[in-house]
Amino acid sequence: MGTSRLEALSEAIDDLLSGDVDELDDDGLHDVVVGLLRQSHRLAAVRARLISVWDRRGLWARDGSRSAGHRLAREAAMSIPAGKREVRRARALDSMPHATAALAEGVLSAEHVDVLAGANSDRRSVFFNAHEETLVEQAKLLRFGDCCQMVEYWKQHADTAGCEDDAQRRHEARTATTSTTFENMVDVRALLDPLGGNIVMAELNRLMEQQRRHDKHDGTVRTAGQRRADALVEMATRSRSAQPGGLRPRPLITILTGEASFARICELADGTVVAPGQIVPLLSEADLERIVFDGPDRVISVSRRRTFTGALRRAIEVRDRHCQHPSGCDEPADRCDVDHIQPYMHGGPTTLDNGRLSCWPHNRHQHLRNAHPPEPDDQPDDRAPPDTS
Repeated sequence: MGTSRLEALSEAIDDLLSGDVDELDDDGLHDVVVGLLRQSHRLAAVRARLISVWDRRGLWARDGSRSAGHRLAREAAMSIPAGKREVRRARALDSMPHATAALAEGVLSAEHVDVLAGANSDRRSVFFNAHEETLVEQAKLLRFGDCCQMVEYWKQHADTAGCEDDAQRRHEARTATTSTTFENMVDVRALLDPLGGNIVMAELNRLMEQQRRHDKHDGTVRTAGQRRADALVEMATRSRSAQPGGLRPRPLITILTGEASFARICELADGTVVAPGQIVPLLSEADLERIVFDGPDRVISVSRRRTFTGALRRAIEVRDRHCQHPSGCDEPADRCDVDHIQPYMHGGPTTLDNGRLSCWPHNRHQHLRNAHPPEPDDQPDDRAPPDTS
């Protein structure tokens, strides 16, 4: 391996850059785009291999650089965080042979590797070494968001006490600052733990959606950032104007029973995995609901209504968790409609098996919908949360 191979790679890239993209048909262009990204994963494996040796030899320190990441950032035209990330990944892959092989094959991305590396801490290293092959094989089958959830649940099984400690550490790291600029603008910055952040983001998104609809009706033009800023002000205004003695919003905790695959599921509505200990303090002020899947008293299976409401809608939200469009959309349940798989107008029943989550764009814009959705009996079984037993 030497400069001659780098020159060959450079020539291949020059050839791609000089090619006429417009000559490609749609299928050909798609194949080239996906194939190029797969090759970029493989290049990430090559980078990691070289950087690891470069790092071990201490070559980065010869010019007095503070760290390997600093020198990469300076000489490879990248940010310091990106340079440090390359070095961390290279060091992690030294002890992750299965992840290294998958990255070299182009079947996993560098982002997948970073998630897996985050699970390979000192206190979990023995368990990780034993389970790495299984984790990598599962990661190959999952979308990135589901891969992150799978790894989080594995961490909880491998190091329950450590995950609770990490959750407490993140909670204690919460912070918020406000400052006034010289133009009397107010700079607001905050770092929230998963539970607090979920509450804030859910309300911000709800208010922003209200504003978007009002803007569309009134013809008002606002950027997403402006709506978010206005939503923060609206939240403060409503808090200030609330009647004395008003009730605080109560969190909703869902208990899933009746199916082994739901065991030990502990996550927020948007799919964020949380440690069970984080939920305990909320039990005294929370609303609880129980949803039974495939139990003998399955009473939410049929409805004569055209729309999915009440317990039936809630069961589908908990089961699907995000938009089920074939494109792999990850829009969370609280930003989705419940759609009929077999259309209602064609005799499709309003049942648990004939309902699926569909985000607003995929459900309401005909050109984005699946023209030939599968029949209920053909639905894949991967809509349930991953088996963590």
